[in-house]
Order: sequence, then structure tokens, then C-alpha cells
Amino acid sequence: MTSKKLTSSAGLTIPKDLRLRLGWKAGMSVDIEPTSDGALLIRAHSPRCRFCGAYGNVHRYKDINICAECAQEMKEAI
Repeated sequence: MTSKKLTSSAGLTIPKDLRLRLGWKAGMSVDIEPTSDGALLIRAHSPRCRFCGAYGNVHRYKDINICAECAQEMKEAI
């Protein structure tokens, strides 16, 4: 485990050894979300369905990420 202090502007630097181990490069996007126990989950960006939050089988349509399951539900509803 590594402990870090937040900067004066509440920023956080991810240590180089962790970035290298994860294969994270400068400029890449990450997703940050709170967990129920008060922690933060940080992972490499992955598109999520706007409607159900799923990560798998997500496609982009007119600036909206949607999974195949939600797309099928919409198709049936229309």
C-alpha cells in the first residue's frame, strides 16, 4: 500500500511504479467512482452504458454509450 497526500488543489499523483505496473500512460483517461465504504475506485477508462451502467458490449451512437441489452429493450419499446 502507498499513502499520498492531496496537493493544495486536492490533486493526487499516482506513483510511477503503479502506473508502470498497470501500463498507464500520461494523457490517458481514467474513471473514478466512490465505493460504498468511502474509498475511491480508479481504473482505466472504459465506456459504460448510459442507461444501466454496464461495461460489456457497449457501443457509441450519436454521442451516447449504450449496451446491446438496453438497445434491444429500446427497440422492443418502440
